[in-house]
Amino acid sequence: MLRRVVFFFLALASLAVLIGGQQRSKRTKRSSQTHERRARRKPAKPPVASFVTDSGGRELIVRLLDIGQGDATYIRNGSSRVIIDGGPDTAAFGRYLDSLNLNNTTIDVVILSHQHLDHYSGLRELFKTARHIHVRYFFENKDPAPAVTLGELRDSVLSRMDRDSLIYRDTDDPCSNGRPICTIAMTGGAKFHILAPLPNGDGPNNRSTAVKLIGPDSASFTMWLAGDAEHEEINWFETTGYARNPGMRVNVLKADHHGSCNGVTSRYLALTGPQWVVTSLAARNDYGHMHTQAKEIYRGARVPWYRTDQNGTITIRTPGTVGGGFAITPERAGPDLDGPSDRVSRQPGCATGVR
Repeated sequence: MLRRVVFFFLALASLAVLIGGQQRSKRTKRSSQTHERRARRKPAKPPVASFVTDSGGRELIVRLLDIGQGDATYIRNGSSRVIIDGGPDTAAFGRYLDSLNLNNTTIDVVILSHQHLDHYSGLRELFKTARHIHVRYFFENKDPAPAVTLGELRDSVLSRMDRDSLIYRDTDDPCSNGRPICTIAMTGGAKFHILAPLPNGDGPNNRSTAVKLIGPDSASFTMWLAGDAEHEEINWFETTGYARNPGMRVNVLKADHHGSCNGVTSRYLALTGPQWVVTSLAARNDYGHMHTQAKEIYRGARVPWYRTDQNGTITIRTPGTVGGGFAITPERAGPDLDGPSDRVSRQPGCATGVR
């Protein structure tokens, strides 16, 4: 009798364990299915186009990256690679590093135009150990700035100086020879001039480093990029002599300060004489970019524009052959577009008698 009772309770216990295991299995399966459904519903980050045609040779390729409210420009000629600014977000800039196949490569020159987060923050991604990116030269004006993230970037640069032979240059003396212009040749025949900024500019924008890019055939393509330079520094470019040497006249002008009215004047357009203006900004921004006054100045000079917020990444190519000209191609077509944040600016120095 006792053996029957013991056997009965053992049977009940085994049945309970079996039922409990099945219920846990069902709960686990349901939970797994729920997680899978949530994962499927989670929006993926938009992909970045794969730039598989960025090969060597004499062709010069300039890409104004669609990086949001900031600046990031990638330049390729021959085996030479140059980056000017990195935008506001490391993740977004990192996706471009991936799509451009820049991991395990050398970036010959990195230029930080000035110390604002929307220009420097993404550059921190270049120095992540897992990317194995070797940077040969890093240029910036080295002005004191309290931002912790800028401190992190500078710490990375200094660390690479010690262990990876990186050369860290001050754009106030870009070639470390006391001259305001430093000319760097690229292996495909292009070259660019790094120009010292206004020595005592009012704020970081007016301490922006200007760059003049010249294609292998200088008659076919030139470009002027000047960070967020405003009227004070724009006027100084002429008075200091840059209009004569290296000359400011170009085929393409990267709009100063994301299409702000304080980044352009009629005189500036007369000096640069561009066939196209390209500008980098976010469609939704708090600054009213592109400013109505800036667009009116461009229209008045009959200079069309492309803008990253509406056109996506903007690619400029010149073959490097005599008389080869250049082509400018946006991801999404349409010149002279307006954006949802565009408005008239009331800041000092910008004309207000425009629509």
